[in-house]
Amino acid sequence: MTRFIIRRISWMFLVFVVVSLITFTLMHAVPGGPFTQEKRLPEATLAQLNAKYNLDAPLYVQYLDYVRDIALPVITSGKQSSYLDHQYLINVSLPFGDDATLRWMNFGPSYKSVSRTAVSYTHLTLPTIYSV
Repeated sequence: MTRFIIRRISWMFLVFVVVSLITFTLMHAVPGGPFTQEKRLPEATLAQLNAKYNLDAPLYVQYLDYVRDIALPVITSGKQSSYLDHQYLINVSLPFGDDATLRWMNFGPSYKSVSRTAVSYTHLTLPTIYSV
């Protein structure tokens, strides 16, 4: 039974790595970028945006940051900004410490809307489609 569980966890880890690599590769293979618009941005502005969102780092660094933010949970304590709750998909209050919170699965900022993160799009209510 232990071998079975270890094998399942190993496969789950492998699937996570393969899916994250495919997703990351496809997003970088698409022509253009998150700041490509009909109106061209000045090079200085584009450089500042790329530096702010760490898009000027090598691809392997970007991938490792992407996986780390999704896979590793973070424990915060003390008074936190309410904006931090919207960065993480999972926010669990912990019974110890002053305002200790377990935060997990940060999918990063939205490049299109400054007031939203990628997680905030998952909380949108979509209309239900009924089929007969």
